[in-house]
Amino acid sequence: MKIIEVALEDIKSYEGQTVVPIEGGVTAILGENGAGKSTIQEAIGFALFDSLPFNNKDFVREGASSGTVEVSFEQETSEGRQRFRVTRSAGRSSYGVHRYDAENNEWIDQDIDSKSQLVKWLCTRFNVEDKDELQSLWESCIGVPQTRFLSDFAQRPTSRKATFDALLNLDAYEESWNRLKDIPDAIGKEEQKLREEIARLTSTVKDLPDKQAKVESLADEVASIEAEIDGKTDELTEKETEHEELEAVQDEIDSLEQEVRSQEQEIEAAEGELETAEKELRTAQKAQKKCEENREGYQQYEEASKRLDELEERESERDALAERKSEQKQEVSSLEFEVNQLEDDLETLQSAQETLETREDEKQRYEELDEKINSLQQREGKVEELQERIDELAEEIAEKQEKVESLEAKVESIEEEWEATTHPEDLDEEINQRKARRQQLKSERERLEKQLERLRDTDVDAPCPTCDRPLKEEHRSDAIDQRKERIEDIATEREELSEELSELRDRRKEARDVKRRADKLPVHREKIETLEAEIEDLQAEKSETEETLEDLEEELAELPDLKAERNDLQEAYDEYETAEFRVQEHADVPDELEEKLAELDAANSKLEEINDELAEYEGLDEKLAEVKETLEETEPAYQTYIKHEQQASQVEERQKAVDETKEELAEFKETLDETDAELEETKATFDEERLQALESDIDDLKGEIQRAKGSLEEKRKNLSETREEIQRLETALEDRQEKLQELKELKADQQFSEWVRENVREAGPKMREIITDRIGARANELFRTIRGASAETLEWKSDYEVVVHDADVTKSFSTLSGGEKMAAALAVRLAILSRSHRVRVSVCLERMCNQPKQTAR
Repeated sequence: MKIIEVALEDIKSYEGQTVVPIEGGVTAILGENGAGKSTIQEAIGFALFDSLPFNNKDFVREGASSGTVEVSFEQETSEGRQRFRVTRSAGRSSYGVHRYDAENNEWIDQDIDSKSQLVKWLCTRFNVEDKDELQSLWESCIGVPQTRFLSDFAQRPTSRKATFDALLNLDAYEESWNRLKDIPDAIGKEEQKLREEIARLTSTVKDLPDKQAKVESLADEVASIEAEIDGKTDELTEKETEHEELEAVQDEIDSLEQEVRSQEQEIEAAEGELETAEKELRTAQKAQKKCEENREGYQQYEEASKRLDELEERESERDALAERKSEQKQEVSSLEFEVNQLEDDLETLQSAQETLETREDEKQRYEELDEKINSLQQREGKVEELQERIDELAEEIAEKQEKVESLEAKVESIEEEWEATTHPEDLDEEINQRKARRQQLKSERERLEKQLERLRDTDVDAPCPTCDRPLKEEHRSDAIDQRKERIEDIATEREELSEELSELRDRRKEARDVKRRADKLPVHREKIETLEAEIEDLQAEKSETEETLEDLEEELAELPDLKAERNDLQEAYDEYETAEFRVQEHADVPDELEEKLAELDAANSKLEEINDELAEYEGLDEKLAEVKETLEETEPAYQTYIKHEQQASQVEERQKAVDETKEELAEFKETLDETDAELEETKATFDEERLQALESDIDDLKGEIQRAKGSLEEKRKNLSETREEIQRLETALEDRQEKLQELKELKADQQFSEWVRENVREAGPKMREIITDRIGARANELFRTIRGASAETLEWKSDYEVVVHDADVTKSFSTLSGGEKMAAALAVRLAILSRSHRVRVSVCLERMCNQPKQTAR
């Protein structure tokens, strides 16, 4: 894997988005304290290894609600070299992974939007099992903090063992031995439970033979009752069939009797209908006679009514013409009035045109004077505005000068305070050192507590859990006392460190406050420069305004003379304005007068035409009176005809109804005779006594069958319950056999667990020797490559001590020089990383030794 770019946005001191490219070779990150060098390393650990030495909210830039880290890297995969970009946010839950598609030049989303999905994907990328191993890979191999890079190798043997056992997963042997401690006891308890369960099952299945015999007896009884029910059911079926046949005959008799009654009712209804039809026929014949008597008067009334409609239509036409005549007269009067008015307006127009010619010169001089006076009057108000603006500028200049003096004093105060303050990053380093020490003490305390527990649980003469020597009571007592005393010392030292941390955090908070104020000094200085420039601009504007005011006051001195001359011309100007208005108002009068005279001639002609049309309607009122008299005389005959007309038209229809009703009545009487004969024939075939006997027999058989079914249901229920009981007992018997087999297997498991526990603990030291030997060999190769000294060899012992052999001299880690320590620590950590996670360390070292440095600031 090769990291190629880190992008930070609102992370610690990084405001906005900052992109840090990481090219080939060794990349050195340089900068002043607080510039954000460590932040880049922390960002890589946060995004790719889920590792951050503090709360991720503290990772966000102060003042921002959240921040984002993007790390891009390349990696060899089964599909070739691929490029990925991991995005993760601090202060909010946001995660993402994208793969670069070189063919289409685009980033493809990998559908990862939760922390659990991201961690799982990263574990697969780095070939580790879980989140803890992923974090350990970063914190102990790749991104080791400065305070731990060398200190892990300088620890005492027991502390080194705790550190590197956890890194190499060798502490799993000791943990497994502890976890396996309770397994034999747990198996023993399980054995006791199985024995109790077997005893209970044995007692349960003893009644199984009796239950099986009872099932056979109940099955025979059920079969006997079923045979009895079948016989009685067959007999019942025969009798029900005969009963149904007799019931059918009885139903037929009832139906025929009902049909006879229905037919008698139909005959009675038909006779009533015939009587009604004959009565209606006689009524229609009388109405027909009345219509014949009044037919002549009806026809005269119809003809007079049509004539009245024609005359009333002409009457409407005549009334409309009379109304049009009245309207036309009004229009003629209106036009005559408008003509007179226009003639007066024409005289006014001619007089106004003469006034315009005589007053033209005076009007023009008045307008020139008025325009000049208005201009000067408008500028009178400008004098006051200019004076107010001059006062405002003077006041604004004074305010800005005060702000400049205040800011200069504030800058001087902040500079003095910052010079007297310790830098926050220096305090951060002290705090981190004390926190690292507290963590070391915590780890040591936990390790000592585990050793105490093992020392108390280990039998006398067994191997000592801390030094593998035979454990004596005196040795165990001394070891326990030593660890208790050390635990108390650790508690005291941790309390002291907590107090120091509290004091340092308070100092750091105050220092950060001072630094925030100091960071704003450039802003204050820039503000001072801006204010000074603004003061210069205001002073220039003030001088220019004062010059404008002086010029305006000279021009306003001529205003009284101009006003006097304009007042002398006021009357002539007003006359001109009035005449001009009249000319504009009556400009169209000549044309309008000509048009109105033409309209008046046309209106008079139209009035004469309407009078000629009205002459055609003379004598209309006499004709209307004559027609109305005829209508009045013939109306009684018309009403009588109308009243009887409908009944008279139904004579033929009602005669037909009388004939049809007579035929239907004859058919009903014939059908009734046939139905009476069929009824007598059916009654002769019916035996009522036999029907009653069958009903009694059927009821008796049903009762017997029902009682037999009740008994059968009870027997079946007992049989089912007994069979279920047998099934339960057989299941219990099978469970008993299984429990016996489980008991046998548990005994074997107990023996095996005791054997495994002992061998697991013995395997830990052996595996430590094998692993340290292999990693040490690889570390030696890397150490000699880094150092470039073929005479030096590095050895990593099974207690994790680093030893360097130089010719005949053997040097422990504590006696090495600073460069030797760094080379040795780097070689061992790279060897662990190479061995555990398939990292190409040789290529990294070759680049470190042969390529120029790339610097990211």
